[in-house]
Amino acid sequence: MDQLSDRLERLHLQFDKLKVVFQKMQEQQCKLQEENAELHVQLSRKRDKIKALKDEQALIVNAKSLKEVGLDSKEARHKINELVRGIDKCIAQLNE
Repeated sequence: MDQLSDRLERLHLQFDKLKVVFQKMQEQQCKLQEENAELHVQLSRKRDKIKALKDEQALIVNAKSLKEVGLDSKEARHKINELVRGIDKCIAQLNE
């Protein structure tokens, strides 16, 4: 009988150890899920920033190319405003 009670006691101890390990792993999983969600938000922000910078770069390139073809500043400004309006319309459609 002592052997059975010893085995039962060892099983209880092993169970308690496993329970502690399981709880720690659950806590770690929660932390990792929170970190993952935060990283997704950061990634989304970075992608938005990259898109905005690319749009700005395109405007600058277009402005430079307008000067190269000989448009004066008033015409170039008008063309840039048209491009900006076009981009704004695209952004509005994406937000819908």
